[in-house]
Amino acid sequence: MYIVRLELENFRNFSKLKHDFSPSGALIHGKNGIGKTNLLEAISFFSTGKSFLTRNDSDLIKFQTPYSRILANFIYRQQSLKFEAGLEPSQKKIRLNKNYLSRTSELYEYLKIIYFSPSDIEFISGSPSLRRNFLDQAISQYSFAYVGLMRKFYRVLKQRNNLLKTGFTMREKSSWDKQFIDLAEEINRTRLDYLNDFIPQLKEHYQKISLRKEVLGIAYVYSFPRLNLDNYRRDLHEFLNKKQKDEIQYQHTLAGPHLDDLSFELNGHSARKFASQGQKRSIAIASRLVQSEMITQKEKSHPILMFDDVLADLDRDRARSIMKILQKKHQIFIATPNAQIYQDFDLEKIDLEKVR
Repeated sequence: MYIVRLELENFRNFSKLKHDFSPSGALIHGKNGIGKTNLLEAISFFSTGKSFLTRNDSDLIKFQTPYSRILANFIYRQQSLKFEAGLEPSQKKIRLNKNYLSRTSELYEYLKIIYFSPSDIEFISGSPSLRRNFLDQAISQYSFAYVGLMRKFYRVLKQRNNLLKTGFTMREKSSWDKQFIDLAEEINRTRLDYLNDFIPQLKEHYQKISLRKEVLGIAYVYSFPRLNLDNYRRDLHEFLNKKQKDEIQYQHTLAGPHLDDLSFELNGHSARKFASQGQKRSIAIASRLVQSEMITQKEKSHPILMFDDVLADLDRDRARSIMKILQKKHQIFIATPNAQIYQDFDLEKIDLEKVR
């Protein structure tokens, strides 16, 4: 899988840009503020139909212009795919081979792009929602069916929360509880199936990155007590019944997949609390690498990898360990103000000041 050509019009700070890319990728360099991250953002847009950096599509439109346009040609499973997105402040339209998509989430079925962001460190040290977002996004790229499952779950969760704000009958609540627990159980099963493959590979990748000096542990953390480990439905149902008064008071569902968490540990201690910045970044990078490897194992096609200068903060041994893992299997894009740091990567060098 790789991008062949990109065209931009009024995207972020680019008025116009056209560029053809090598299947091996590129090292994008230039001074800070020139648009290196913006270029990565544009290339990755068609993997999810949105930016990895902002929730507002209007942020992608160049100042004082009425619209933005992105066009990209990809090779996926020996087929040529042409994507086009038109963005206006109040609407977004995306086409695949001239056919408009009804949902941007349909893109998860096609392009697999793994974006290594400086902010990835936050899903190690930040709030549980960031770790859930990482896990759900990773599974959605791995299995397109999960996208629809999550959509159903959040629709039922919203309806159940709305019910808690009204004078409901027990019959009504029982009906919504059943729907909620059915979907929660399916999400939990899908997450655990994914983690059964993900965790061993993550431990091994981190061992390589840390040169076998540190042991990484990871566990799934439930938002309710697991008293009957072989019966998820019973545990969740009993907890929701127990917390009914609290749920009515807070008007919110107090347990389920939307509140679960992941726990990372280094040498038996909480990585969130005690790991160094370099260790946290190494865990985040290792997590993205495993995300990529699992897609490759399933799709028999290598995702595109995008590094927004995330290796610069690591010591040279850790950075070289990561480079060795990659072994030139992917199309790789690296954005950096200092190309010398990444000289071990044999990539086309794009001086963004000259391209613009």
